[in-house]
Amino acid sequence: MNHNDNHQAATIKFNAPLCGLQISEESTKLYVTAYFDHIHPIYPFLDRQTFERKVFQGDLALLLQDSPPFSALYYSVLALGSQYHGSGSFEPGRGTSWKFFQAALGLFPEILIPKETLVNVQAIFARNSSCVQIGDMLTAEAARMAQSLGLNRAICDSENISVSQRTFWVIYILEKTLSFACGRSSILIDSDIGTPVPEAPEANFGKFDWFYSVCRFSRLISKAYDALFSISATLLSTNSIKSTIDNSNHELECWRKAIPEDFRPGSPLRHLCDLDKASIAITLRVHCHYYSVVIALTRLRLSLPEAASSCPATDDKEVLLNACRAIIELTKYIDLATYTPIWILVSVPISATFILFDFIIHDPTHDKTKSNLSLLGIAAGYFCSLEYVSGGALQTSLLSDIAHIARDYIHSVDRSDVVRRTDSIFEVGSSQHTDATRTELQTPVSIDTGGQNLMGGMFTGHMNMDEPFYPADTLLSPLGNRLPEGIDLMDLFSTALPDGIYSFE
Repeated sequence: MNHNDNHQAATIKFNAPLCGLQISEESTKLYVTAYFDHIHPIYPFLDRQTFERKVFQGDLALLLQDSPPFSALYYSVLALGSQYHGSGSFEPGRGTSWKFFQAALGLFPEILIPKETLVNVQAIFARNSSCVQIGDMLTAEAARMAQSLGLNRAICDSENISVSQRTFWVIYILEKTLSFACGRSSILIDSDIGTPVPEAPEANFGKFDWFYSVCRFSRLISKAYDALFSISATLLSTNSIKSTIDNSNHELECWRKAIPEDFRPGSPLRHLCDLDKASIAITLRVHCHYYSVVIALTRLRLSLPEAASSCPATDDKEVLLNACRAIIELTKYIDLATYTPIWILVSVPISATFILFDFIIHDPTHDKTKSNLSLLGIAAGYFCSLEYVSGGALQTSLLSDIAHIARDYIHSVDRSDVVRRTDSIFEVGSSQHTDATRTELQTPVSIDTGGQNLMGGMFTGHMNMDEPFYPADTLLSPLGNRLPEGIDLMDLFSTALPDGIYSFE
């Protein structure tokens, strides 16, 4: 599942290319327009008129030479925009988009060393989406520089207060969501923020103010992390944790209900096919954000003693199951392209797939088992398509075996039920044949992986069908370490992906 580590080390470098990049004015306009049409409405931290005036109406060559921060910002915009015109690649080091990104990355030292400016912060931040391998480091550095400049204060020394505020809150969104996903404390302290959320008309989708909504969501998960997932939270009593989970769920539901119905999680998705790319991207983000936090909070509550929980464990399991089902249903709308964030492409779907698989195995008699098997098949097809589209760079087709394992296991359980019913009808028979049949049907399901049992000892011994397995740190534990040699599900894409439920661009 992973690329050659030596190849990765050879392509991600913090040094400038040996020769300058040549790009026509027509291509520049095409890529810049794509950036502001598709990415800027999601992360509106630039002033479009000011940026385009510098690029198209001034001496661009002189500006790129004299201002390394703007040069890095310029190449970052080209890298992101060019992906919407077929210039991106799932594999680091290939494609025109990567060349632009490498040019921007080569200016990294010249951004860090001088005194921080707003353009420095914008330049380092804009590259997050281009390279997931070092995106967390770039996000953390952007947050540090933003605080050093005082962008978190209500009043900061800047020529353009609105752009400064936008830049800060976009960094806040990325840093908070990434910190929650990685299970680590945030660099940005909420109690030390006085900058108001500015208006961003270009981030409005009809009646939906996406920018304000995602800022509110980021604040919500920041509070949830501090109260439930931090080191200090481990010292809380069970009742305190339960009460805090209930409060977090209440705030999450209030956030969800404030979203217009066309974008709201839980609403029908049939209308998505009629929306433009930017609106679909926003809808996917809203749904994935919401269901991922639902999963995190529900799994935490399931780990509490039942006496401390405010609702039966069965209800929590249904909430968890429905969240995973909703995520897999979203995969039909995910654009399998290089500009789609990795956490939407892979992290969220793969988490939902493993949890759904766990449900099927531990409760094969559930009334939704048949439809869950169908959804698992949909997920398998999605991961096969993803590997095909990526040209093998994302080797996710192995996950399709999970659907076969689940279906075979349910089939064996059904056959076992038939045998038991037959035994109750025919009291006289060949006990030796029946015992042999039982032994055969109770053999753990496995697939041929070169002499290795993919499922390991998961089904050995007596299994409690009412207690699905929810590992705290990883969703891949049920597979154990019995994957074929060279396969490492935790090192997908040769990236330092977080261990949490998902990662963010």
